[in-house]
Amino acid sequence: MKPYDKYKPLFSIHIPKCGGTAFQSVLKSWFIKKFYLHYFVEKQNRMPEQHNVKISFLSRELHKKGACIHGHFNKSRGFGVWDYYPDADQFITILRDPFEIALSNYFYGVKRNSERYRDGRCIPAKEEFKNIEDYLFKRNSYLLSFFPFELTPDNYKELLDQYFLYIGILEDMKTSLKMLSKKLNVPEIKIDQINTSERLEEIPDNAKDIFIQKNRLEYEIYNWALSKYTL
Repeated sequence: MKPYDKYKPLFSIHIPKCGGTAFQSVLKSWFIKKFYLHYFVEKQNRMPEQHNVKISFLSRELHKKGACIHGHFNKSRGFGVWDYYPDADQFITILRDPFEIALSNYFYGVKRNSERYRDGRCIPAKEEFKNIEDYLFKRNSYLLSFFPFELTPDNYKELLDQYFLYIGILEDMKTSLKMLSKKLNVPEIKIDQINTSERLEEIPDNAKDIFIQKNRLEYEIYNWALSKYTL
């Protein structure tokens, strides 16, 4: 993966239910006043703010040195990285088993229920999906929507190596933060255990196998990241 260029802004892609809130606190402690957020406000149907982090590569203005923007960059909804920052070329993210992402997203939605909004409209989870089985079998993984580019089985290794400094693994956040701190040349920071949503429904025995069959590329990417995150 590529080396960190401290004179360019760093973009942290927060894939939902991958520990992004805890990771946000770490990034904020590293970048302090040069840390910015990028989130669509669902309840108010408000697009993310665009931050002025473009630097002059001729003068390499030091006041923009070390900027980091973290958030839900979703290209399928019009607020991807390159929709806002077309010159962005160095990224980091944290991945998680895609099946666990799906489970966490469902149970989080059930917990919020009447407070679950999308595009300014309240969409209670129990009105959209009958149960966890209905959710898993109707919906595909949304993981690919958050990457800046279209990933395929033929290009994902090349593109991720070309544009990403580091891809961490939520299941081993301690090691991931240690490796990333070395990459960015910043102090290592430890975080508490990542919060998880309570699971009040039984998961069908064959659910994960069916989910993997439906989301093969997501698992190829996740397993590739697993093989590299300690290197």
